Amino acid sequence: MSVTSCQSLNKGELTQLLDVARDAIHGHFSSGCPQPPQLDLYTRRLLQPGACFVTLTVNGQLQGCLGTIIARSPLVMEVYNRARASAYQDRRFMPLTEDQLDDLQIEVSVLCQPETLTVSSEQELINYLGNNKVGLILSDGHQQALFLPQVWQSLPKAEHFVRQLKLKAGWNASYWSPTMKVQTFTVNSIKGKYYF
Repeated sequence: MSVTSCQSLNKGELTQLLDVARDAIHGHFSSGCPQPPQLDLYTRRLLQPGACFVTLTVNGQLQGCLGTIIARSPLVMEVYNRARASAYQDRRFMPLTEDQLDDLQIEVSVLCQPETLTVSSEQELINYLGNNKVGLILSDGHQQALFLPQVWQSLPKAEHFVRQLKLKAGWNASYWSPTMKVQTFTVNSIKGKYYF
């Protein structure tokens, strides 16, 4: 089964995914039962398995962000499910409320296939990231953490980017291991206001 290539999605397809995320959130507040997307309305590319994250902000403050790095289900369904999860299941935040909707922004990020980056030290990784503002996944043993490329907007220095990602994973800021697995990735993303 082929996997959605984020490079192949056009603006129209990304706009459709943003609409799917809006519908997922709207369905929670409407009187009827939430209705998942009708798959026959979407292009073949949006029906291929895809990995994505859905990020929600209210007045510029993070309100939820959940996703996956493994493509298991059709991208359109993955966006729908991750939008609902980001709104109501991200344990870092209280569930989204109706009075937040006017100030809600939704960002859908479709992940390109992560690539392993071979580095011999944390400093070598920092040097690489100084010239390559990509998404980053660090994993060692059972612990793993991911930053989307958009995180560079709030953490523009490579050493801070890596340090905060390690803290997110549950390691201390100075932790490094010879078994650390480093992966980088890019995304194709679209952002817009919630409206209905």
